Amino acid sequence: MRRFYIPENAIYEGKAIVCGTDAHHIKNVLRLEQGDIIQLIDLYGQSYRAKIKNLSNTQILTEIMDQFEISPPPDLHITIAQSMLKDKKTDILVRQATELGISRWVAFVSERSIARPNAERMKKKINRWKTIARSASQQCRRQLIPDIHEELMDLKDVYSLMSTGNNYQKGFFFWERAQAALKRDEKSSPKELILVFGPEGGFSNQEAKQAIDYGFFVKSLGPRILRAETATITGLSLIQYLYGDIS
Repeated sequence: MRRFYIPENAIYEGKAIVCGTDAHHIKNVLRLEQGDIIQLIDLYGQSYRAKIKNLSNTQILTEIMDQFEISPPPDLHITIAQSMLKDKKTDILVRQATELGISRWVAFVSERSIARPNAERMKKKINRWKTIARSASQQCRRQLIPDIHEELMDLKDVYSLMSTGNNYQKGFFFWERAQAALKRDEKSSPKELILVFGPEGGFSNQEAKQAIDYGFFVKSLGPRILRAETATITGLSLIQYLYGDIS
């Protein structure tokens, strides 16, 4: 059964409307027809079984047949804070991180960031990342779509996330020159984590020192120097294995 996400106002009096690119995909790509059954998920993760009643290129009218429980999201909520990368590397990371189960994506610039898009270009990137996250969530059957932060931050703003009421119980700052490797703290089972990853040129000594001052655990990912995009997926996967729902 095909799965689609809908906004909270899409359901009214037992009917639901699917709009935009999803409507086009249902009608012209999947070529579904009247009477076919699809699964709808709202912003709260509630799932519905719906029958297609009418189709157009811009919207699909469905009738809600029943509501059912789906598996709950993982207890661990992970925010990825990623320094901007060149070209379309970040697009790929948003997709992969969504598949691995992150809750939030934050982009920032740091001292050695090469990519520094202006406001107009950044808005386009964020809209593209939202589309990518939505598509990846559908493909891997996630209950909720990760939140894509609406603005490009500075690294100092990322530091402050640890102390501004975001409820992060632990923050990891990954730096290739860190002396301590990542390993599980058996006494700790955090539910809210933030992971910070750098640009192609890595973080400076001063940036790593400031991260410690703000309460981050500065960790390495082993003796090898990884490409920026490799480091992000490696760090996230290890955190998921140590604290999350990969075992």
